[in-house]
Amino acid sequence: MAARDYDRPPMKPLLSAVVAGLLVALPAIQAFAEIESKPAESGGYLIRLIAGADPVVKLVMLMLVGMSVMCWAIIAFKFKEMKRSTQESDRFTELFWRSESLEDLVVKTAMPRNPMQTIFRKGIADVLKQKKSKTKSAVTMERLRKHVDRATEDEIAKIERYVPFLATTGSSAPYIGLFGTVWGILTAFWEIGKAGTSSLAVVGPYIAEALIATALGLAAAIPAVIFYNYFVTRIRTFQRGVGAFSEDLLDRINREYFAGA
Repeated sequence: MAARDYDRPPMKPLLSAVVAGLLVALPAIQAFAEIESKPAESGGYLIRLIAGADPVVKLVMLMLVGMSVMCWAIIAFKFKEMKRSTQESDRFTELFWRSESLEDLVVKTAMPRNPMQTIFRKGIADVLKQKKSKTKSAVTMERLRKHVDRATEDEIAKIERYVPFLATTGSSAPYIGLFGTVWGILTAFWEIGKAGTSSLAVVGPYIAEALIATALGLAAAIPAVIFYNYFVTRIRTFQRGVGAFSEDLLDRINREYFAGA
């Protein structure tokens, strides 16, 4: 079975957002310093800053927060799913090798559905039907191999579910945050033109809200990239495991049902 290729999300968007953030960081830090020098007004400033942000910047922030929440939900789900699938598949594989025959495994096995068990049942189903009907013309090893390969591909597709969203977030969130940053800076320049002054008291809040968009983009992208690479490694290991099990299953079916044919 051909191995699948996984491309890691590009890191250039992250670097672009970091550089853009550094270019505007210094004046924003000075603006925050002025604000922090007024303790009575500093409480809840970040919340007020976000609430008073430009509608476009708010939309960008909302989008990034939504992507981040979705990523963490996927991460938690995949951790649980992969742990359960790995444990139950390991148990079934152990029973597979300890059983005297494949029919004994069908009768005695009572455990939650798992990838190895699903592949096994789909691979052995036609053989058992043929044995019950006492016919010898319908089932061939070539047909069984197609069924097992299809079942294997289905199980790999299931374990891959939702992981591409992490790659999408890792590659796009920095650019989305960068868009919010650029829009915030444009708003700052617009306010400079209206006020006729470049005082930090005027432009500081707009630069600060622009940096928040950058920070949210990075906060969404960095965990997504890290866990995407982690899950890809786990999926590759899983793929090798189900591929080896599929070959072992076909070998046992051949020995137990077709060796004397």
